[in-house]
Amino acid sequence: MKIRLFVLLVALLLNINALAQTPAPPAGLNAYVHKAMAQWQVPGLAVAIVKNGKLVFARGYGVRELGKPGKVNADTLFTIGSNSKQFTVAALGTLVSAGKLRWDAPVIDYLRNFRLRSAYVTQNITLSDLLSHRTGYCDPLWMWYTSDDTAANAIERLRYQKPDYGFRARFCYNNTMYLAASLFIPAITGESWNDYVAQHLFIPLGMTRTDTTEAAVEAASNAALPHAKIDGRVRVIRRYWANNMDVFASVGGINSSVDDMSHWLEMLLADGKYHGKTVLDPAVIHAMETPHMIIPAHDWIGDWMRTQTPDSHFYAYGYGFMLQDYGKYKVVWHAGDINGMASAMALVPSEHLGVVALSNLDQNRAPEGVVFHVLQDYLGLAHYDVSQAMYVYMHKANAKDKAAEAKLAAMRQKDAPLPLSAYAGQYRDKFYGMAQVTEEHGHLVLQLGNPSFTGDLEPWHDNTFRVTWRDRYYGRNYVTFDLNAFGKPDKLSFALVPLHYERVENSPVAVSQ
Repeated sequence: MKIRLFVLLVALLLNINALAQTPAPPAGLNAYVHKAMAQWQVPGLAVAIVKNGKLVFARGYGVRELGKPGKVNADTLFTIGSNSKQFTVAALGTLVSAGKLRWDAPVIDYLRNFRLRSAYVTQNITLSDLLSHRTGYCDPLWMWYTSDDTAANAIERLRYQKPDYGFRARFCYNNTMYLAASLFIPAITGESWNDYVAQHLFIPLGMTRTDTTEAAVEAASNAALPHAKIDGRVRVIRRYWANNMDVFASVGGINSSVDDMSHWLEMLLADGKYHGKTVLDPAVIHAMETPHMIIPAHDWIGDWMRTQTPDSHFYAYGYGFMLQDYGKYKVVWHAGDINGMASAMALVPSEHLGVVALSNLDQNRAPEGVVFHVLQDYLGLAHYDVSQAMYVYMHKANAKDKAAEAKLAAMRQKDAPLPLSAYAGQYRDKFYGMAQVTEEHGHLVLQLGNPSFTGDLEPWHDNTFRVTWRDRYYGRNYVTFDLNAFGKPDKLSFALVPLHYERVENSPVAVSQ
């Protein structure tokens, strides 16, 4: 009996000692999460914290769908947006480790149809350039966002894009270059990006609920629905913007939970090991966390980062990660946004600390607020409300946009100067694709390459029309038809986004009565 009591006492002491060495979650975290969610009107959010190789906190808050009882928990699936880019880099890193690829490999050696406007850049651009956003080309958001194209076709259209800066002269975030980088995987292995990432990352990491297709997340139980604020009210919106999100999964379409993502954090903080097995070469993680391009403070991302951490001294981009100093620590982090979802994750490698926050509201910055709140607590830094700072920052930015829209809204003068049938026809741009204008039941209808972008045109002033998108998520815009010397509309341009099309000669005119 004495021996049994002694054994029990030793076991109890060992457990107490283990608990003492396991960091407790921040005392004020729950209150902060609830405050940030209320400020941004976030329906649901989940958080996980990894410290010293262990998951020390994982919890969900709020609901998966506004107005419904289903609660968010640590297993709830969210789309992680641009945090998907890290998985693309890691998958490429496995090929680097295997000697099948180099970070400085010329793109055209693997993507035969890859061309840019500059022949010199086309010949010299490397995988490293794609991954560090230093190509000189900024993200052509409205090219791929309004299209319903394959990855290969989207990449081929890059040859018509004009560069924004000199090659390697300045950081500029670009999703399509990451899409191009993901195509290295099928080019080298013959496997799809989706299958390769699952086999080499998700399965070894035990990320059993993580998926890369729209069909999988739609079929999954316990998946958060996307939400956005439309006409001043938070509503459920359509998942993604089209049926081709699977094409862009490597850029921003992975679906995961904070529990699964904690496995990813553990591996990155353990030099590529997970449960004693090497998943990723430490050299790959080092490459991901090494600055490859400085982010200027006056860049929109630099301005955003400076708003979050005004006392930091440098901002840079590695491969799939943003890098900066925070107090005396190096922080490796990234945010992610996709229609109806927002996420953030951060690592402090020197402290073996990682945190991830996922949410189901469009363009909210509560996840960053939660992530930095956790970092402040664990690192002993002064508390600075990042969620509040970003709320003010975005409110000012949105106020400028609303002012521009209000100015246009106030310019309504009269009906269109030409018969509506004169504007109908096909308009095309080699880079942006097709725009079809038809006359239906006495008014004009505009449709871009992606059917989601179908809108009704209302005469506004002169040859400018207001577009009301039928999918209310996209709101309104304005298009202007330029006339040629004969008074015929031959160009179509958007007022608030860089979309321009030229009329296709002798294009058919569709009229519905």
